[in-house]
Amino acid sequence: MRKRIKYSFIGVMALGLVSVASFARAYPAIGAAIWPSFYGMEQAGPRVVVDKAMPVSMRADLLRDAETATSTVRNFYGAFHRQPYLVACSTEACDRELGGRGAMGDTYLTPFATVIRLSPRGANKTILTHEFSHVELHARLGLWTQITRAFPAWFDEGVAVVVSDDSRYLNPGATASGRCARSSEEPLPASGSGWGAKSGQDPMIYTDAACRVLQWMDAHGGKAGLLQALDATGKGVAFMPENGRRG
Repeated sequence: MRKRIKYSFIGVMALGLVSVASFARAYPAIGAAIWPSFYGMEQAGPRVVVDKAMPVSMRADLLRDAETATSTVRNFYGAFHRQPYLVACSTEACDRELGGRGAMGDTYLTPFATVIRLSPRGANKTILTHEFSHVELHARLGLWTQITRAFPAWFDEGVAVVVSDDSRYLNPGATASGRCARSSEEPLPASGSGWGAKSGQDPMIYTDAACRVLQWMDAHGGKAGLLQALDATGKGVAFMPENGRRG
């Protein structure tokens, strides 16, 4: 009986290792976070993995910007519950090997950890803050909301632009919806895949998403209203902002 239990345990462990290995092969950025040396990477700090060729100055900038992004997200949300792993490349070739397809950064949610892949163009405090916002917002929504896609991708992206104060998509010096840099009536993608396809064609839809989030916040109590809505959504309350100019 003991041998049977022992062999069953070994079988489960082996199956688990095979599953992890298969997952890492499909998503090399996640694999690099788990086994840095296998992917030509190394630790540059706690939860930070970089390619071995990354210059010392770039590593220092990355660590400093990650601290700044963490503080910004914590100040906006009031907490940063799920610290992600960063996998950053100093060359485009490295980024392509880790699954990069032109995006400055991508966030991967796994049962084991949250991993953020950063291209050389994305290793800065604005992109880090944007990705960290996704991590915290998803932590508040909960796994079920994400699995069922009950929260629109355009709203998620718009919040990330607002939190990161991205000057590419927001007017400087204004407050609330006065920061809108472009106005559009076009419906925005609710699914992640739809958002990826559309944003690849027109990156300025980030402006449209941020504008509609700011308008929604104007009409629903600002940041406090937004945080309350996120917490309610995480508890199962449907969140259905109008996919137009109004909230």
